Amino acid sequence: MILLSMLGTNDYKEVAYTWGDKKAHPSKFFQAALAGWFPQANVLICVTKESRDKHEQAVKQLLPSAELVDIPSGKKEAEFWEIFNTLEQHIPTGVELVFDVTHGFRSLPTLALLVVSFLRAAKAVQLKYVLYGAYEARTGDTAPVFDLTPFMTMLDWASATNRFLETGDASKFRPLVETRGARPLNTHLNSALKELTGLSEALSTNRAMRAGKLSSKALAKIVRAKGEEWELSHAPLKLLLPRLEQGLGLIAQDDKASQQVQLIQSFGQVSWFLKHRQYEKALGLAREWMVSFAQLKGQGSWQPIQYKKRKEVEDWFNACMKGDVPIPDDWKAFIDVWKDLGNLRNDLMHFGFREAA
Repeated sequence: MILLSMLGTNDYKEVAYTWGDKKAHPSKFFQAALAGWFPQANVLICVTKESRDKHEQAVKQLLPSAELVDIPSGKKEAEFWEIFNTLEQHIPTGVELVFDVTHGFRSLPTLALLVVSFLRAAKAVQLKYVLYGAYEARTGDTAPVFDLTPFMTMLDWASATNRFLETGDASKFRPLVETRGARPLNTHLNSALKELTGLSEALSTNRAMRAGKLSSKALAKIVRAKGEEWELSHAPLKLLLPRLEQGLGLIAQDDKASQQVQLIQSFGQVSWFLKHRQYEKALGLAREWMVSFAQLKGQGSWQPIQYKKRKEVEDWFNACMKGDVPIPDDWKAFIDVWKDLGNLRNDLMHFGFREAA
């Protein structure tokens, strides 16, 4: 474990920091309290030249095993990137990290927090705590410690939403919403996210009809969730719901609507796959959509799971394409699209292992 901290140039005053049921011995530096609470951690304290000159001797007397890491003052962009490189080099892959934002120089704690956030993805860094020793909120000779870690989940909420809207993968939502122990306040929200998980699986396994139904269910449950009480930690999701609803609206399908309306709605998934550059899925589903369209025009209804009836339509398309049967004038353009679509789909399915790929 690494305890990452910073020092500014202030004249720090002695105080006893308290965090929950933990109370540290009085000290000028919050790092001393952290070192006592996390004795197994390696202490890294980032210092500018000014803060090293002012505090190095006192810090070394109090925390002899702490490593002082030199960083620039961050007065220009080049120095920001130097700080990034320095922090990256001192934080190993997969390490558990406690980040202290108490004693910092100007914007350096904010910059360091952004670096740490990036390293969570780039180096699988496990951010255990973001802590702030609130000297200004002291009472007598004690000062509280604020745990800011839950607010890091705002980045996770944004990441989870973007991932779902861009790829259809909702797996990142569940860990953010699951409430351990007590029953969650917002049962419809939990239920909606279960539907999103099923929707992700349906999209990834090419189950178009199931995806449409699950999207509709998720939309309905999100609407109900808006009227329920929310966990405080789930508040960021409220702001993201309109984006979620918009994305789900492209995929949703109403079982109670007419077959013509359902067919129009089902094309939304083709558009969704194209928008998200999932071309193989878009082409495959578009081909199935053309069969459904021809069924509706020629047979009065489209049956997504009646193989024989769908095969009849495919055989007629292919016969028209080969010139074995005459093509009605109003179907010529449609048959041309069918031919092109088949070639494109086959090309992708062969992964380039064909002539003139």
